[in-house]
Amino acid sequence: MQHADASFTFLHRLEEIEWNVRDRRWQSALALALTVPDVCGGIAFPELVRRYRDGRVMTDRSGQPSRDVGAQYIRWFDTFAAPFFKVRQGDAAAYIGGQRCWQLRCEYLHQNRGFDNELPGEEVRFHLGVNCGTSVCRGPEEQSDEDVRIDIREFCLRMCRAGRSYYDSAGADFSLYHTPVLDFVRTHTDRPHAAVAVVCRQEAYGRAVAAALAEVTDRVEVFTHPEDARQRLPRPNLWVVDGALLEQSNQPWRADKTTPVVLLAPQGAAELGKDRVRRLPPLFLPEQLRQAALALLQ
Repeated sequence: MQHADASFTFLHRLEEIEWNVRDRRWQSALALALTVPDVCGGIAFPELVRRYRDGRVMTDRSGQPSRDVGAQYIRWFDTFAAPFFKVRQGDAAAYIGGQRCWQLRCEYLHQNRGFDNELPGEEVRFHLGVNCGTSVCRGPEEQSDEDVRIDIREFCLRMCRAGRSYYDSAGADFSLYHTPVLDFVRTHTDRPHAAVAVVCRQEAYGRAVAAALAEVTDRVEVFTHPEDARQRLPRPNLWVVDGALLEQSNQPWRADKTTPVVLLAPQGAAELGKDRVRRLPPLFLPEQLRQAALALLQ
């Protein structure tokens, strides 16, 4: 029996952080976001390794140089992520640097310490919040060096943007950080392992479309802006497009001349080319959408 591949990549990690933020799963979102510099730091600065006091390089169980994880983490954040963590665009420095982010990572992931405002002897206390409206719960002029205030939503989304920017521009090999996962229940014959990009103006409508496609494939991504779809899923196996977006100038599904499209639009809407397009009314039956998708994915 051939088992389905449910593996996930670094980009899947970023997407899962964003999903957790959207679902208000703050603990999961923050925990995953704090691992992004771990992954990227190891790729960007492999020369930073642990050493004994006499300068000799420490080795791991396999005899390879042992990563200086903290140094890699801090340098990557300060080099690549800091521009995404400025309170204002023109600020000279980010409101939180690599050293503080590393401290937050260690305390949150391993100790869950540093969050008691009355704890004596702590050099820095972190104050986590939600619905602050910005990356910090108060302005930088009110923030002391001992009290770092962070809005979880903004922190996580900015970390995702930093990670995706590094992924897109560095040209680095992330294959080592692909996590192989096998689904021992679902086989390849159950349903196609295809990527479907759902692009709808209203997110709630897009989620309803995705729910209808859950039995068709195990990867359905929902986007409300065509540019997001183009950047994050440039080559899907199927586009499902809200007809309300056909008047936009940026239409990656139109530029893509080969990928089939399910168009959710009434009769009379702009045509995309009949050979690779199935049109359904905006108020469709779920089974109609599933049958159209399956036919185009074959």
